[in-house]
Amino acid sequence: MKNVFLTVICLVLAAACVTVFAACNKEDENEDVIDGGWGKAGSPVITDSIQKVFDKATEQLTGVTYTPVAYLASQVVAGTNHCILCKATPVVPDAKTTYSIVYIYEDLEGNAEVTQVLPSEAETLFVDGDIVGGWTEPETPEMTEEAKKALDKACETLTGAVYTPVALLATQVVAGTNYRIICESKPSIPSSERGYVIVTVYADLQGNAEITETFNF
Repeated sequence: MKNVFLTVICLVLAAACVTVFAACNKEDENEDVIDGGWGKAGSPVITDSIQKVFDKATEQLTGVTYTPVAYLASQVVAGTNHCILCKATPVVPDAKTTYSIVYIYEDLEGNAEVTQVLPSEAETLFVDGDIVGGWTEPETPEMTEEAKKALDKACETLTGAVYTPVALLATQVVAGTNYRIICESKPSIPSSERGYVIVTVYADLQGNAEITETFNF
């Protein structure tokens, strides 16, 4: 009887360990999950397949020209929802190019449509296709270690939200370096929804850094 009792105890403890382990694994798997079942993109690079979906969804749009810059997130439904950062240029003389977030729904038959556009006041630092003010657009929107370090330093005194870098949009060498970065913004209030912001971070030559501009969508 004593051996049976010990066996039962061991089985219960083993089951508890499996449950805890599974819960920990589930938590790790959800690190890249955003609100509403949206998952962070493994890479912000616009692949050929994403470009194809984007072209399909925007082929009938008029009035504004959208150019994809960075892939932000996706959501699997009866098909797939895509969240893409774009350059947005109104088709009017002397129009400024700004950043917008474009949401696209792709169904199971390969059809695609734009479901929402979130504009911002953040200018892309380009005029007639040429970058201005000494800013440089990186070959890939993937974050660099230098940009991450600068953002982390700048966010040490940030209150009200947590900024997680998603893509590097541009850099500018001055007496130090300016970085233009799109971040996921998680408000400190638990019930608040996450969103995206574009920030400009200035890192000086002494290793200090600060956020000098913030643009919401």
